[in-house]
Amino acid sequence: MRRKRAALVVYDWAVLLVVALVAVTAFPAQAYAYVDPSVMTYTIQALAGVAVALSAVLGVALRRTRKVLMRALHIDENAHKQVEPMVHRVDGSNKGGVDLLATADKSARRCHEEQVADSQARKLSWPQRFIRSMIAALFLIGTVFIVAPLEVVSGSASSLVFGPGDVATLVICAGVASSVLLALLVSITRGRAFDVVIAVIVALGLCCYVQAMFLNNSLPIADGHALDLSSYKTITVISAILWAVVIVGSLALNRYKVRLWRAASMGLCFFLIIVQGVGVIGAIASPSTHPKDIVVTEEGLFDVGSRGNVVVFVLDTFDTQEVDRLLIEEPGLFDEFTGFTYFRNSVGSMVPTRYGIPFLLTGVLPDDSQGFNEFIDSWYTSSTLLPDLADAGYDIGVYSDSIESSYLGMRDIEGIEFVAEYASNVQDQGAITLDPLGTLFVLDKVALYRDVPWLLKPLFWFYTDDVNSGAISKDKADATPYAIDDAAYSEELFSRGLSADTVENAFRFIHLNGAHIPYVIGKDGHENPVGSTLDDQSIGSIAIVDEYLRQMKKLGVYDDATIIVTADHGDWYLTSDELRGPTTPVLLVKPAESNEEAAAPLKVSMVPTGHLDYAATLVDAVGGDSSAYGPTVFEVQEGPRLRYYWMTTSSGYDDQELKEYVIDGSVLDFDNWRLTGREVKVQQG
Repeated sequence: MRRKRAALVVYDWAVLLVVALVAVTAFPAQAYAYVDPSVMTYTIQALAGVAVALSAVLGVALRRTRKVLMRALHIDENAHKQVEPMVHRVDGSNKGGVDLLATADKSARRCHEEQVADSQARKLSWPQRFIRSMIAALFLIGTVFIVAPLEVVSGSASSLVFGPGDVATLVICAGVASSVLLALLVSITRGRAFDVVIAVIVALGLCCYVQAMFLNNSLPIADGHALDLSSYKTITVISAILWAVVIVGSLALNRYKVRLWRAASMGLCFFLIIVQGVGVIGAIASPSTHPKDIVVTEEGLFDVGSRGNVVVFVLDTFDTQEVDRLLIEEPGLFDEFTGFTYFRNSVGSMVPTRYGIPFLLTGVLPDDSQGFNEFIDSWYTSSTLLPDLADAGYDIGVYSDSIESSYLGMRDIEGIEFVAEYASNVQDQGAITLDPLGTLFVLDKVALYRDVPWLLKPLFWFYTDDVNSGAISKDKADATPYAIDDAAYSEELFSRGLSADTVENAFRFIHLNGAHIPYVIGKDGHENPVGSTLDDQSIGSIAIVDEYLRQMKKLGVYDDATIIVTADHGDWYLTSDELRGPTTPVLLVKPAESNEEAAAPLKVSMVPTGHLDYAATLVDAVGGDSSAYGPTVFEVQEGPRLRYYWMTTSSGYDDQELKEYVIDGSVLDFDNWRLTGREVKVQQG
C-alpha cells in the first residue's frame, strides 16, 4: 500500500511540475509589435478565452489521468473521507427506523469529532519534518538570496563589473547551504510549534515573491539618492497591509486547517521553486550585455610618467555653480592648483554619466541625422582621440566603470573592446576575482532591498557603485577591477603615493564620485563614517586631487604635465521636460609650462569654452595635431560663440530623447539657453 501511495505522491508532484512549467510560459521575453487599437479589445478577449479554455482542458486531463492511475493501483479515492450516505426514507414508528436513526446520529457525531480533530494533525517523524522544512526553507531563502541577487545582477550587468555567471555558483551554494541549516533548525521543533514556524516561513517567502513581482514597479533606480518613503506613502501602506494579511492568513489557516495547510503550503512552495528556478536558469544562461572577460583594472592607477603626463580627473556631477558657492566660504580651496586656469564659462556635453564618460573618451556628440542605435554603434569606432594619444607614445590608463553606455546593452559592446585596444589597464582577464564574503554581503543587501516591504527598504538602501566596490577582491592590486570608490582611492593615494618609474609618458583618465550622491567623504578627502554633505564632499574631492598634485610636484613631474579637472556633467536631475536652469561641469586646466608659470596662483577665465574644446586640448598636450578637433581651451578668444549641449529626457527609469540646446552667451545665465529642435529618440537594447 505504501508503494501505491508513493506512486500517487510522485504523480501529484509531477503534476505540480507540469503546471509550474506551463506557468513559466506566461512570462515570455518582451516583444515589440504594433496592434491597431480598433481590434485590441477583441484580441484581448480572444486570447483570454483561449487561455481559459486551455487551462480547463489541462485541468480535466490531469484530473482524469489521476483517476485512471488510482483505479490501476486499486486505491479508493474516497478512503479516509466523509462521504454522504445514500438518501432514503426512514420510518421512526418501528424498531428498524429507530435503529437507522441511531446509526445516522452516531455517524454524524463521529464526523463532527473528526472535523474538530482536523486541527490536531497527525504527528510527523523527524525525516518528514526535515523534508517539509527543507522545501519551505529553500522557497524562502531561494526567493530572497538566490533568485533576487541573480536577477538583479542579470538586469544590471552593464552597470556592474561582474555578471550572473561570475556569482551564480557562489550564490547558489550559499543559498542551498543556508536552506539546509535553516531546515535542520526548524526540524528540531515538534507539534504545533513546528507547524507555526513552517507557516511563518512560507508566508514570508510568499510575501517576498509578491513584493518583487507586483509591488516594486515604482521603486526608484539606485542612482545614489536615498529612498524617501514620504514620496511613496500609498505603496508603502499597501505593501505593509499585504504582508500583514498574508502572514496572519497563513497562521489562521494553519490553526484551523492544519492538514489542508500542510498540503497546500508544500505544493505552493514546490510550484514557486520550479517557476523561479526556470527564471534563474534563464538569467544565468542569457547572453551577457557586454564581454565580462574584458575588465577595467587598477593597473597603473598610481603610476605617472617620468617624462610627460596628461592627467584627467572626472569629478562626477561637480558643477561650476557649486565651485562658485564653495569659493565664497573656502577662498583657499584651489591653493594647490598652481598654474591652473579656472574656466567659469564652461559648457558640458551630455548627461547622464553613461553618455558623459563616452564623450570624454571620444569627443563625439550625437547627430540627429543618425538613429540612436547607429550613433551608439559607431560612437567609439568613429573617434580618433584614443588612437591619437596612443600614437603620441603615451601609456593610456582609463579608470571608469562607465566606459560603456550603461544599460544600452548589446549595442555598446564595441565600446569597451575599442578602449581595450589602447588602454593598458583594460584587459582580457577571463573571469574576474571576487571577494566571496564581500560579494555575498553586498548581494544579500541588494536582495533584501528588493524583496522586503517598502517600510523596511531604507534599511537596505544601496548605490550601484557600492555593489562593485564591495564585491571585487583587493588581493592583487594591478588585477583588481576598478570601481568608483572615492574613500578607497583616497586611502590608497595617501598611503601608497604615486610612482614615476614605470612608464615614460602617461595619460591617466580617473573617474571619481566627486559631488555625486551618496555623500560619504569629509573635507579632508577621507571617508566620514557618520556621513557627509554636498559641500563637504565637494571640498573632499578637491582635497583628493590636491594630494595627487602635491605628489606630482614631489616627484618633479608637475611642471611639464597637462592636468584637467572636470566633470562628466554638471548638476543634473531626472526630468521628462525641458531644463529648468543652467548645468555646467567644472573645468580647470593646467598646461605644460615653465617653473614660474606652474607656480603661479589660479587664474580665472570667462572665455566661451567647455567640453567642445576638451579633445583638442588633450591632443595638443601630447604633441599631436589638434587642428582637426578645433581650438584648445587656451586658443578660444573672448566674444560671441555658439556652443551646444545635449540633455536627456527621462521617465525616471528609461531615457526617452536626447535634445540639443544652444548657448549664446554666458552659460551661467539661463536666458542664453534655448532648444534647437534637434532630437534623437533613445532606443533601448
